[in-house]
Amino acid sequence: MMLLFGGLRYSYEFHRMGADNSTIEEFGQLNVALRGEVESYNASGKNDRLVIRDGKLSNAYGSRETLAPDAPEEMKRRYDRDVGRIMVYLKKGDAVKSPYPGEEVEIYGKMIPSEGPHNEGEFDFGLYYKSIGISGSMYGERLEFTGGDPEPFRAGLQEIRMKLCGILDEIAEEEDSGIYKALLAGEKSSMDKEIRELYQRNGIAHILAVSGLHLSIIGAGFHGLLRKAGAGKKAAGVAAAAIVLSYGIFTGSSGSAMRAVIMLLMKFTGEAIGRSYDMLTALALSCLLLVGEEPYIVFGSGFQLSFMAVFALGMGMELSHPENEVLNGIYISLVLQICTLPLILYHFFRFPLYGLLLNFIILPFMSYVIYSGFLAVAVSVFSITLGVAAIGSGHYILAFYTELCGRISEIPYSSLLLGRPSEAGIIIYYGCLFALVMFALFLKDMRKKGRLKGRRAVLYRELPKLSVALILLVTYLLIPKTPGGIEVTVLDVGQGDGMVIRCDGLVVTVDGGSSSEKKLAENRLVPYLQSQAIDTIDAAFITHCDSDHYSGILGILEEEDDLFVKELMLPYPAEKDERYDKLRNAAIKRGTKVVYFGAGSVLETGMFSLLGLYPSDDGYISEANSHSIVMLLRYGEFSMLFTGDMDKECEYRMLEYMRKLEESESVPEAETKRMAEKGERDEFDIDVLKLGHHGSSTSTFRELLERMKPEYGIISYGKDNDYGHPHRETMEILEEYGIEVCETAKVGEIRIASDGKKYSLFYPIR
Repeated sequence: MMLLFGGLRYSYEFHRMGADNSTIEEFGQLNVALRGEVESYNASGKNDRLVIRDGKLSNAYGSRETLAPDAPEEMKRRYDRDVGRIMVYLKKGDAVKSPYPGEEVEIYGKMIPSEGPHNEGEFDFGLYYKSIGISGSMYGERLEFTGGDPEPFRAGLQEIRMKLCGILDEIAEEEDSGIYKALLAGEKSSMDKEIRELYQRNGIAHILAVSGLHLSIIGAGFHGLLRKAGAGKKAAGVAAAAIVLSYGIFTGSSGSAMRAVIMLLMKFTGEAIGRSYDMLTALALSCLLLVGEEPYIVFGSGFQLSFMAVFALGMGMELSHPENEVLNGIYISLVLQICTLPLILYHFFRFPLYGLLLNFIILPFMSYVIYSGFLAVAVSVFSITLGVAAIGSGHYILAFYTELCGRISEIPYSSLLLGRPSEAGIIIYYGCLFALVMFALFLKDMRKKGRLKGRRAVLYRELPKLSVALILLVTYLLIPKTPGGIEVTVLDVGQGDGMVIRCDGLVVTVDGGSSSEKKLAENRLVPYLQSQAIDTIDAAFITHCDSDHYSGILGILEEEDDLFVKELMLPYPAEKDERYDKLRNAAIKRGTKVVYFGAGSVLETGMFSLLGLYPSDDGYISEANSHSIVMLLRYGEFSMLFTGDMDKECEYRMLEYMRKLEESESVPEAETKRMAEKGERDEFDIDVLKLGHHGSSTSTFRELLERMKPEYGIISYGKDNDYGHPHRETMEILEEYGIEVCETAKVGEIRIASDGKKYSLFYPIR
């Protein structure tokens, strides 16, 4: 029945979300007006965030009533369309006062297109919004109140939350204030980015999420205080339940927080009615309630990690475990690490090797940090000075955490970059783990009944060794394997170029920039590389000095300490060109070697080679596109041409250079004729062409296509760009020559794989 209900509930939500998304897409880039009721409001950073429920979307101009009776149906559909719950980002100061839950508002702005990831490893904002029940998002420019009264309870919690955050800003240092807001109010937007990444790298980021740890400290602490004060079980349970439920809503009602709320409510209820508390039963009920309310919540990383961690603790206690308190703590921690490993790798790509040790050290002090925060806020009502003094102990503990994480990060292999495991690998891992647990429980039951004899007894004694061997084997299946042959990945970087070549352990990038994505390195390049377990780029080619070809690589050189570039490959003319100084200086600062590449240059290893075909000398060239490095990739019988932004004039020069190469190699005319008759390819026939200048009409002329005979043409450009890429004339020429076109703006990441004989082209995220 539960499975049937779950399937029906998910099906309903799937179709509802799909309908809402289709409606939002119909409005495109129009100025719109969103009407609805405020569900929640958070003031943070540069933008305030509102969740609007029961939203109705309309064209910002006019109304359905002002339309003529014979107005087109398309116009009528632009008013009063249901879109469910919408997340609104509103610039600070654009609202005349803080909106409260229950108030009705009208917000003018533009909808944000709901997009999934463009490349492997990217954060999926579309799925994230669905996991919290949000149909879409909007940039708000103006907010007007249209009616409704604030809901006393939720509005009161919001007021307390805003005051708490304001007090923390006054009494704590900026760095501490951001952490305390996350710990006490569930508000992470003010956290220092470096601190958050440091905690995440070392496996203690979970302390920043309001979950069972915080609610247990608060709820169980309050319950125990009431019991010591003489309150009965029922009275203490009811009061503690009210506090816990209110606090869960107060901190934003996240999946991990509400899971802890439901489990604590069951614990208090059990005590009140004289029933025992079972962790796994409480966990199962909380899962059913939360998934029944919001089916997409199962895709949230917080939900997955929170439930798996508690499940691991529950199962660990069900299995045979050490009686010694210290050994049992180590055992439970190992079980937790084993159970959450695939999820940690899937979402974060790294495994904190010393996370187990670090958690042993920090967790005993967390209650002091949380209590010091609440105490400081409470006494600050009477005196800010007392508040500063009260939060002092928490400050020193947090400083200790930061210092400890920093020191551990300096230890070799403190954070292992293992990449994102495949879904098949995760299923096999958990399947084997489930079978192992069931077998262990069976043997435990046999032992309890006194029936553990013969081979069963031997298996029981050897079970720890067998378990370790099996876990190591399935863990190996989680680690992404390096390509067997060659793999060329054309990333969707928006309006720009970015490619990654992997072959026999060698990693080469060709460009990596964008004019439409301002945080290209952080949001697209680095997540892709880390998802593939790449922490070193052997050679990074920058074809020329336009930022839409180098901005991401520059970001890696300047900001990404976890990624190292061995060699920066620049075109011949760059040696005497100041426009490349920014790249050169960043490379020198990081210890990256700068190499100049052009016609006649070769990078090769084994079957793999990159042959430079352009530019031919290091003379100064004013036009940046005319610098473009052009390279011919060869791997056995597979070949591909990279062209940067070269124009037709440069293509003529490249073809002339190719003719000279052929003449210098003195290929007999009879041999050339024989190869043509037998359908054999010459050395400059290619399989795949990366079109120059994003498919502009200034590149890819007929002579090039006739000479190189590509089967596929790949165009990298941004959706709805201002340049008209790709140009209609170019597309017509490609069609004329029977070349199949692949466009990053339409399909996202494109991958070509070859074993040196055959090759395949596919779209990993489509």
